[in-house]
Amino acid sequence: MGLVVTIVGLLGVMMTRQTSHPADPDARLMIFGPDGQKVSGRLFSTARVSDHPRLVVVIHGDAPGHDPVYQYHFARTLAADLDDTLVLAVLRPGYNDGMGAKSNGYRGLAVGDNYTEDAADRLGAAVAEAAARLHARDVRVIGHSGGAALSLIMLAQRPGLASGALVAACPCDLGPWRRHMARRNLNPFFLFPVRSVSPLAKVDRLPTGLDLRIMIGQQDSIAPVWLSERLLRAARARGLHARLTIIPGAGHEILENPAVIAAARDLAVSEH
Repeated sequence: MGLVVTIVGLLGVMMTRQTSHPADPDARLMIFGPDGQKVSGRLFSTARVSDHPRLVVVIHGDAPGHDPVYQYHFARTLAADLDDTLVLAVLRPGYNDGMGAKSNGYRGLAVGDNYTEDAADRLGAAVAEAAARLHARDVRVIGHSGGAALSLIMLAQRPGLASGALVAACPCDLGPWRRHMARRNLNPFFLFPVRSVSPLAKVDRLPTGLDLRIMIGQQDSIAPVWLSERLLRAARARGLHARLTIIPGAGHEILENPAVIAAARDLAVSEH
């Protein structure tokens, strides 16, 4: 089967209701995992949630130099228009959100040094616990940038964890991406040895039934389009139902792009 590439323009977003700000009580702070292995997250939902809702998990990027909170804004927006759906924005191992939540582990230097089997295992255990605790009937995963890389590694480790995934701005091929960033940023730390694994090397362990959506900004200079194209080819070779969307004019920070929000909504409710 040949490659499937869709180029879309900006899409309008209709907001019919709002969920609370992540600092508000209604955006519940949740902790998963045993002592010393905890993963924190904030949970968003609308009023209409059944005993067995869908669960969408959002995983943020490397966030160099700041505490990540943009995943909460995305989760709030996504939950606002989805009935019977819980959206859980998790903090990757080693990260704080600046609002009292923290996940144990190694944050790293934001040079691709924390896309490790251990970090993915911690996230996978947390997602599995969240799904069980919330009685979720299905799980979908959305990852941005480094969170996209960890999402793929996590899903390769736990093939039955989720039925669908959206990876946005993914540094999918670790070695070439780190060399690209060393040149782009004139940063030799991207050339130092790391314990990270390449998401591309894990594609052959992803479940063949996974609905995989790949999205990338056409002008992304951090994780260029060719990295996502490599992921698409590898996924197709694996036999996955995979598609690539290139967003014209967009750069790297696309998680809150209207096209990504629309694709995330579609993924959440898809019966694939």
